[in-house]
Amino acid sequence: MFLLDFRCHSRFSTSIGCGCALVFLAGLLGCSGEKIEYRANFLHAASVMSDSGESEIQYMAQQASQAATELLGPIDAPEWPADIESVVDMGKVRRSAGPVGRDQSKVENGLFRKHCVQCHGLSGDGFGPAAALLAPYPRDFRRGSFKFKSTPIGRKPTHADIVKTLENGLPGTAMPAFRTLNESEEFAKDVDALAHYVRFMAIRGELERRVLVALANGDSPQGHRDLLSRVTNDWREADSYAIAVPEWKTLSETELAGSIARGKELFQSELTACSKCHGVNADGKGISQDYDDWTKDWTIRAGIDPANKAEWKTMKKYGALKPVLDPARNLHLGVFRGGSTRQDIYTRLVVGIEGSPMPAVARKLNDNPGLTEENILDLVEYVLSVSSLPVSGPAPTGEVKDERSL
Repeated sequence: MFLLDFRCHSRFSTSIGCGCALVFLAGLLGCSGEKIEYRANFLHAASVMSDSGESEIQYMAQQASQAATELLGPIDAPEWPADIESVVDMGKVRRSAGPVGRDQSKVENGLFRKHCVQCHGLSGDGFGPAAALLAPYPRDFRRGSFKFKSTPIGRKPTHADIVKTLENGLPGTAMPAFRTLNESEEFAKDVDALAHYVRFMAIRGELERRVLVALANGDSPQGHRDLLSRVTNDWREADSYAIAVPEWKTLSETELAGSIARGKELFQSELTACSKCHGVNADGKGISQDYDDWTKDWTIRAGIDPANKAEWKTMKKYGALKPVLDPARNLHLGVFRGGSTRQDIYTRLVVGIEGSPMPAVARKLNDNPGLTEENILDLVEYVLSVSSLPVSGPAPTGEVKDERSL
């Protein structure tokens, strides 16, 4: 049993302590028996309509949410338009959505509500009951952006990328590794179904955002299907952009030492600029600190200074949580959210971390300056060597807080 603040979706406020305080049981359907619906994206509406009044912002947000629901169904009964090729398995989507329970075949349904809503919220907006208490905040799927994936920045994650995150979790965050709980065939089916639903929620959320912008610009509401097709096509192409990760050859002790030394030199060079964020000693104490794109989306891009409390608090009534810097990883801790294998670190370097200040490394192409494949492999060896060193000062205890990049 969990005592949680399960917020009514008809209200703007998302702060812990407001809304309807309920005992959250598996299968309980919301605040005081009210109908469960997707929570409209009031925060994005306020961002793109910053000069409008609250009533107009609320109206536009609800109109965009309704348009998305007309195409993709209500929260308890997801649908897919027959005239648009689907990129999700709707059977698995429906199994993950809706209330918790078992069907006549004893197959468990409502997987997302059972495992995910406490943090990510019913709408996948990152505004779950526990969200404000966590560092970093839970992911808002509605931007369609995912940090840890095998595709370049600007491209959607593959299905396998989402499955990997569900199975392995994100070390140093509240996102658990479900694989450690169960490795049965049924577990694999559950994770696969949840991955399809996460993709579905991201598609719906991005569609809603695009519709909202179109409505705010005074565009015709007749093109919503075209907007869904564009979003869907981006996801359909994801697999074709997944990078190839090289196989690692075994290095002798002397070869490994040379690789680490070269990697350290590259790490501290102007060519990579790694030390500007991670620090010369890779301890996360660089001079450059920034916010992630989820925060910039409703602050900087809306003309709000995230460091100015008086400014950002004007967005709190629309669902904004306190802006938190997205600091560079202290590599000595060995906590890599996207995975700690050589292949994982290589992927992070080559594709960057979507939505964070961590860019992809510049690669040498033709006569352009950048890193060769050998350079990148050396950087990987250096990063892993640093993470195996003892941390200066007291050993870290508990969860690593407020460190959101590699």
